[in-house]
Amino acid sequence: MACSSSLLSPSSSILRPSSFRLLESDEDSFSEPKPDESKTRRSMARWATSLGVGRTFCVSLLLFVLFVSLAHHFSSGPGSVAHHFSSGPGSVSPEWIARRKLDAALKVSSAMNGSYFNPSANFSFVHISKGAGSTFIRLLKSAPLDVCPRSEAGREHSAWYQHQVACKDANYHMVSLRSPRHHVWSLFTQCKYGPWGKRVTNGTNFPNSGNEVECEECDETDFDRWLESFLPMGPDKERYYNCYHPANYQSRALTSHHVNPHGVDNHQHRPNLTLAEETYRDFDFVASADFVHESRCLLYYRLGPDAPANTVSYLNTACNCNNQSGVDDVHVSHHALGHRATLRDLPPRTLSKIENLTQIDTEIYITALKDFIARIAWLESKSALGRRVLCDSILEKWEPELAYLNLSVTELYNGVRKELQRL
Repeated sequence: MACSSSLLSPSSSILRPSSFRLLESDEDSFSEPKPDESKTRRSMARWATSLGVGRTFCVSLLLFVLFVSLAHHFSSGPGSVAHHFSSGPGSVSPEWIARRKLDAALKVSSAMNGSYFNPSANFSFVHISKGAGSTFIRLLKSAPLDVCPRSEAGREHSAWYQHQVACKDANYHMVSLRSPRHHVWSLFTQCKYGPWGKRVTNGTNFPNSGNEVECEECDETDFDRWLESFLPMGPDKERYYNCYHPANYQSRALTSHHVNPHGVDNHQHRPNLTLAEETYRDFDFVASADFVHESRCLLYYRLGPDAPANTVSYLNTACNCNNQSGVDDVHVSHHALGHRATLRDLPPRTLSKIENLTQIDTEIYITALKDFIARIAWLESKSALGRRVLCDSILEKWEPELAYLNLSVTELYNGVRKELQRL
């Protein structure tokens, strides 16, 4: 039987089964036909039945041919799925990994080339508490750029509130994200040692075995007790000593409608990951609190040919691993005590509690870190500066500290950089 294209047209009843009726009138009821109409209607019924079978056969045949073609395509050749997974369960071929890296590099290169900010516009920077927001706001003001908010502290709004209320007229929206492990430690030390933290926690049972002198062992004990007070997460664990609740704080800041999302709203200990990712993607620029200098270089480059003289000077004298004479380490600190060079040496039980409290934050941060490293690799490519910006000493510092994310920041960087060099 020939498969006419009319049988598979959008108006065909095979695509709309409920629309096919043998009788179509206002009074059709499939009642007994009149004698002089019975032969005609029986013929129509046979024709309709034959037509339905024919259509079903044609569709089945087309689906079978399509299946055979796809099976052949994916079961042979160096680009096949079978080839990709030929090394056994859970493994992929080097060629498949290389293709994915190349695709990522192409995507980054396409998005970044010629993508400049207007330095005369208004920049909104969402200050997530203890995410280097004060530092970045200071850098934006000194550029100088028109940034909202102007205050380096106290305007730690949720992304929604800042976009819709506080800085609703901004042209560009920015934020910085931080390694969840290091972010939670910083929340705790701000509550324990910062002037604001000591004031708001006064009169509560905030774990504090002494906040006037440096005591690493005391900090570890207090930190573990503080984390324990929020676990297991639930409605009865929403008190936060009037300071910060550490449960997925960064993703709560991305999803909450609260003015200052220091505490948990409506039992949202685990914010919606999809919503947090969508908010993250809506930002025009996402800096890394763990790579402040590199974030600065990337931002200044993206200000384009009309960038302020200060930013151009910094690009020329500081954003170069072979010559960093112009680097000025801008860092806003809110307290002198409680800082640690590394956190990976904290007791395993303590690290496990951080992990339980930051599962959504970790997902968001991994995504952001991969994107950031890819953009830095692009900045170093021949399409942009054409020189190293992310230096080996920085990679060596963060490689072991970020290993808890089950990735190698060095391999991530080298992989994207290699693929960009091939473009």
